[in-house]
Amino acid sequence: MSPRIFKDRILAYKKGETYLAVSLEFDLMAEGNSIEQAFDRLQDATAGYLKMCCNDNEPDSEIYRKAPQKYQNIYDLFIELSKKKRKRESEEKKEEQLREKETSTIQRTYNTQNLCHA
Repeated sequence: MSPRIFKDRILAYKKGETYLAVSLEFDLMAEGNSIEQAFDRLQDATAGYLKMCCNDNEPDSEIYRKAPQKYQNIYDLFIELSKKKRKRESEEKKEEQLREKETSTIQRTYNTQNLCHA
């Protein structure tokens, strides 16, 4: 039997002193004292859930369970803001490169010995 592949999107955020990680595709949640711990615990929970579902021969349509819409919305907003941030950083980098080019065209060294014998 060929292996089954499942994809998941995960949202993690801090709530109070705790970090929460939410599986958007399987409607699972885990918490931890750090974002890494929340991710690790969610990974363990997801692996256990998928193992149970596969052992029971559940169809994919029964395995995938969407998380509540509010988490989907937060995830979509985060992706949109991340894209805007990367675009802004890219534009800032281009501006910096232009400034460096302008500066480097001003900073030149001339050897007057070569100029006088030309």
